[in-house]
Amino acid sequence: MSHQLTDVEMLRLSYNDIHTAIQKAAAKIKEEFAPTLFIAIGGGGFIPARILRTQLKTDQDGKKKNIPIQAVGLVLYEDMGGVEEKVGTEVVRTQWLDFSTLGSNFTHGGLLGRHILVVDEVDDTRTTLTYTIRELQIDINKQSAAVEDDQERERLRKETKLGIFVVHNKLKPKAAELPSDVAYFSAVDTPDIWLAYPWECDGDIDAHDALRVHNPKP
Repeated sequence: MSHQLTDVEMLRLSYNDIHTAIQKAAAKIKEEFAPTLFIAIGGGGFIPARILRTQLKTDQDGKKKNIPIQAVGLVLYEDMGGVEEKVGTEVVRTQWLDFSTLGSNFTHGGLLGRHILVVDEVDDTRTTLTYTIRELQIDINKQSAAVEDDQERERLRKETKLGIFVVHNKLKPKAAELPSDVAYFSAVDTPDIWLAYPWECDGDIDAHDALRVHNPKP
């Protein structure tokens, strides 16, 4: 947040709010992108990715199959000054992808030929999302270069798609633009306000939910 905390309206969100928003967005994601791999950005993307997985099960031989979830850990360092929080500009990895233990289900390095949906809670400045997409593109290029057959390499590159899903997109200037070939989905577009997610509540969750009556009106 780039405001004085006392000046920012707070929108408290319940688990049901999040579930309902994701459920409404799922049909469009399935129709327009049809993901085959989720990459959840920790920690805000973990719960949304898990909810989305239930909504987007794939059909294989008449059976419902779960889409795999991989996780990345990223820290967006913030420069703290007084009571004002300044949005960080440096993204540091604490965890990245590891397909080495997943056997034959993840061929060609794990990314090639897949529709990869990056999942996070909020698109604020877009710094973390831009970093993630850029690093994934580097990994995809490395994995592609390892494919010796030219036709197979080209086929895999055409089938490899990147997309983003966020529960909330803040309607504000972003630090960077996303590449035009990256699909983008948001469940809810919001003004630039303080979003209080239920998994950030360190007190009574019922009290958190009860205070939603004071949420700013649309």
